[in-house]
Amino acid sequence: MSLSFVGLFVIVFSGTFGILGLTFLVVGLVFNATTNGKRNRCTSETEGVVTAFQTQFGSSGVRLVYSFSIDGQPMQYLSPYAMNTPNLLVGQKVTVHYDPQNIGNVFIEEERGARTFSRIFVILGAVFVFVALFTAAILLGIAKLS
Repeated sequence: MSLSFVGLFVIVFSGTFGILGLTFLVVGLVFNATTNGKRNRCTSETEGVVTAFQTQFGSSGVRLVYSFSIDGQPMQYLSPYAMNTPNLLVGQKVTVHYDPQNIGNVFIEEERGARTFSRIFVILGAVFVFVALFTAAILLGIAKLS
């Protein structure tokens, strides 16, 4: 069995786009599921405040530092996401959700980095998979552009 140029092109092009797309989709969906799981575990809440911006070496982004107290115990939380333009200001109040079984497990709804990250990955993954399938369908003659 010999492959034609079109068949080889479909395998290489669509295969590459398909694998990239599936990778992006899986990463986005797993990250989204992890974030949702954390959100679901963090059932207690307290009021916190943005106390500082922390710069990150080698990056123009800043990470937010939050201060709050749980059962009278003062705590600080450093956002895992660096942002170029933070959507919160120092002194701004936020609702801090935490896991009552593990008070170090914190979720702050105002941090949109995780949601944006997972959405971008899912959208890119879907586009790449669509391009792979569409290209394969057109080049293999399954679908016609007319």
